[in-house]
Amino acid sequence: MKKDKKMILGYILGGLLVFVLVPSIIDIITTSFDNVYRLEIIQNSIIKWIIIIILLVVGLIYGIWSVIIQNTIGEGGPLEIGNVEISPKTKNLVVSGPYKNTRNPMLFGTFLIYLAYALFINSIIAVVLVIAIFTFMLSVVVKMEEKRLTKDFGEQYEEYRKKVSMFIPWFQRKLNK
Repeated sequence: MKKDKKMILGYILGGLLVFVLVPSIIDIITTSFDNVYRLEIIQNSIIKWIIIIILLVVGLIYGIWSVIIQNTIGEGGPLEIGNVEISPKTKNLVVSGPYKNTRNPMLFGTFLIYLAYALFINSIIAVVLVIAIFTFMLSVVVKMEEKRLTKDFGEQYEEYRKKVSMFIPWFQRKLNK
């Protein structure tokens, strides 16, 4: 029961961070800049909506699929901040499903969703902010996660890390060929 409560807490905190806090920060910053500079990305609304829908659908698929796979195969959750475990750690290294293409499918999915949002509000500043947020996530947060995964799964994780892209699906495999 304690594990279930911890898992639920992890998803509530993660959901608040991903779907409330970060979009609110993006809104606050972009509203200030966009009111002054009026920098729009795409003028054609049909093209804009096609891109938004594609990004949103692919982002949701990657995000939801990775959560399901991590819970069923990994038997744990994703959320750990520093050394504080918010949801139970995964017991098994997950290398299938979306994890076969990217080591961070949740992050990749969330990136696509935020990019769709930036296009929805039609803001160059929002796109730059989204890229900056994910650059930070990849350089700081993911590096902390990778230390833990190396500690927990050792050589198995190191082999996986060599074969699979950190963020963009299939990217590393193409480079290695």
